[in-house]
Amino acid sequence: MHGSVLQNKKYIAFAEENTVEVLCLSRLDEAIGKKEKRAGTYKGKGADGQEKEFMLEWPNLTAEDVSTLHGSKGGSYNNTGKIPYTAVVDPHTLEEMGKIQGGYGMGTLTDLVTAKKKELEKAHGKGVSRKTLGKVKEAEAAIKKALEAGDVAKALADFAALQKKVAKEGDAIVEMVSKTGVEVLAAAGKQLDDIEAMIARGEKAEAQKQLGPLVRGLKGTDLEARATALVEQTK
Repeated sequence: MHGSVLQNKKYIAFAEENTVEVLCLSRLDEAIGKKEKRAGTYKGKGADGQEKEFMLEWPNLTAEDVSTLHGSKGGSYNNTGKIPYTAVVDPHTLEEMGKIQGGYGMGTLTDLVTAKKKELEKAHGKGVSRKTLGKVKEAEAAIKKALEAGDVAKALADFAALQKKVAKEGDAIVEMVSKTGVEVLAAAGKQLDDIEAMIARGEKAEAQKQLGPLVRGLKGTDLEARATALVEQTK
């Protein structure tokens, strides 16, 4: 089953869009001790840049990772005493929604997951795909980088583009992006404070220069009226 399902390219593509998987594997230490082929490891660098020993059968997982997963709640669903056992779990309640006992083909699992996914989306709305989440996080990182560099106008433009891209996504991703928007608008408000002080000092030319891109970025926001009023003060 490991080879025909979990290592099946079609299933891997399906899982990328539809599941978050938890592996619960017992007796791994015993297999490592016996130097069994399927418990072999390879050297690689983790996300932290440190070299580690990863499992050949489960790339990017260390033996410690596999052991930790087995000790998680995921290991509690199989009360049959037999393996393999597959449970489809509600991510909101962690209750088991469906199960498959014994070996099976890829279609059996994909059909079960697809059916349960429809139930979840009916109850909770559209989910978030890894692909979409990855793009959002990448865009948010660029926005935060612009804010750190003091380029609020760019952050506003990038945020507006991101908002447009996720407009038709589920509530979860829209809410995630909106939190970034709060941060961007706070930075814009701070820059307007600085510009107002600049105008008060008589530095109208520089204030006008900074206001130009800000006004465009703040169009349609709560700060638009304030930015427009400051423009008038620079004339």
